[in-house]
Amino acid sequence: MTPTRTALVAASVGLLLSGCSATPITPDRSSQPGPVVVEHDLQYGTAQGEDLMLNACLPEEKPQRAPAVILIHGGGFDSGSKDFGGMTALCEELAGSGVAAFAVDYRLAPKFAFPAQVNDVTDALEWLRDPQRVREFNIDPERIGLLGSSAGAIIASSIATNGSGSLTEGDRVAAVVALSPAVDLTETGLRLGRPSRLAVGSILQYLGCNDFTYCPNSRTASPLYSVDKTDPPFYITISKKELVPVQQAEAMEVALTAVGVPVTLDVKPGERHALELLDEATRASIRQFLIDNLVNSSKRAD
Repeated sequence: MTPTRTALVAASVGLLLSGCSATPITPDRSSQPGPVVVEHDLQYGTAQGEDLMLNACLPEEKPQRAPAVILIHGGGFDSGSKDFGGMTALCEELAGSGVAAFAVDYRLAPKFAFPAQVNDVTDALEWLRDPQRVREFNIDPERIGLLGSSAGAIIASSIATNGSGSLTEGDRVAAVVALSPAVDLTETGLRLGRPSRLAVGSILQYLGCNDFTYCPNSRTASPLYSVDKTDPPFYITISKKELVPVQQAEAMEVALTAVGVPVTLDVKPGERHALELLDEATRASIRQFLIDNLVNSSKRAD
């Protein structure tokens, strides 16, 4: 497939958010973004007959290798895509700030259950680290992070806490931004706070279970139980009264802090969920987090 290349003209059309939101979002221009090149519909893999695609948003001016971020959409695991909601605007915005961004598709439930989604995004990560892609996109394979929204935040947190050791190779990442993540998908965990029926139903579908009477994947799929001291820094943002109970994010903060992993928990008032959280101040905080941990950071000891 020949990639379609288009130079970015700053977008002004509102885009729908992920999850259950219908609030428009536009790229943030406060950071004076540079020119961007977008490559649509690049195939990074195939799984069980499904072509796996991504969009690449690249800084046009690339005097040296850029850090990279994989963007993982929401949609309750059964809907959404790399082009869904505000992901396109966010992809372009990050590239305008000098970070190569890659918005990925993954297999959806109910046809595919855990760990298909985690495996797909991990495949995208390893695809980007291939020397051919490193040269093609001019990215630094040792400085790759994840940004996930809602269901995508669960996937991002799962990949970040899988394995141990160096954050610069294989299926490890150097930083994670999680917007409205659920991290404990067990029956006990889903009693934290007051999760909605919609949220619980989405989790069960993701796990491939009808109920929690017998759901062997629930603990394995819960990032909370895989945390260790070599995991990457996290930036977690969530609202006090949203779709995902704030207690989920608080539990992750406690677990990461207990093993010495840097974590920022940014709790917002109100009911905003996932990409709805990205007001100007939060965008600026996330940009700074990525600069600190992907652009300016020294390698953490294993």
